Amino acid sequence: MDLRSCKKILVKGLQLGFALSLVAGVAPMTAFAEDAAAPAADPAAEAAAPAETGDGALGKMYFTGQKAFASGAPPCISCHSAGVGELGGGVLGPNLTKVYADESKNPLLSAAWINAGSPVMAPVFSNRNVTDEEVAHLRAFFAEQAKTEEKPSSTGTFTIIGLGGFVGILIVFNIIWSGRYRNRNRGTAHDALWRNYGGKGGR
Repeated sequence: MDLRSCKKILVKGLQLGFALSLVAGVAPMTAFAEDAAAPAADPAAEAAAPAETGDGALGKMYFTGQKAFASGAPPCISCHSAGVGELGGGVLGPNLTKVYADESKNPLLSAAWINAGSPVMAPVFSNRNVTDEEVAHLRAFFAEQAKTEEKPSSTGTFTIIGLGGFVGILIVFNIIWSGRYRNRNRGTAHDALWRNYGGKGGR
């Protein structure tokens, strides 16, 4: 092989190598350009995507008792509050308004915990189990409530209304009973003694 042939082979090899290097460099550049042109993911949109599959409106109905559990179990509002309801709910259990945002308590929002795991709720729900589907709706409701501002408890209002109602019932029953008692003893010896010695006579 003469010198001229060697030069031709060398030149062709350099040309081929240069072409391959261009192709190898253009591919990453093209991918980079496509990535740069693609719209960036919106964190707000990702945060807005629902993390729960349940229906929050239906979960609220289960919580307040507007919709009964299939097993006939009592509504959550009997013992808990979650920023809904005119009187705020019960006080036997903790306030659940922010329970979904609490990483330590979020895993407890499950049918297994409610029906058998909780030492307080298990005796109530062991014979009237809530289902996974019902709890999924409750989780969606709690997820929505966790984003709202926690309202002050209305327990004091409930207590005042309860005491006022109790006193009112006592007054009504006292009036009714006093009238019946007087009518029953009218014209009897007891009535005569009362009229003569009970402040209406006795002269």
